[in-house]
Amino acid sequence: MKEFKFSYDEGNDDLFVYLDGSKSEGAVEIGDFVFDFNKDKNLIAIQILTASEILSKLLSKIISLAQIKNIKADIINFRNMEAINLEVEFEGGKEKIPIIIPRVKEGSPVLRY
Repeated sequence: MKEFKFSYDEGNDDLFVYLDGSKSEGAVEIGDFVFDFNKDKNLIAIQILTASEILSKLLSKIISLAQIKNIKADIINFRNMEAINLEVEFEGGKEKIPIIIPRVKEGSPVLRY
């Protein structure tokens, strides 16, 4: 499980989870999630918009995002999907959150121009 850096913008309620030192070569937005990929199409960052609302649905305990101490992630590639298992450590424990997304096979048309 890789340890990811994270930042939380309380004013915009955005949680940004990323691999330090990685450069994004493209992103895919699916609902309230933005997934960033490097040049090898590996997932390197996740931005969760309206993070309090989204995570309160995914976590069994309702926590303040300001209580998050650490985030680790496993990224598993299978078939035409990627499974992301986030492990969120907060005051009083930790919890795993599974997120499944379609695999990106072609670049964004926006990046071609």
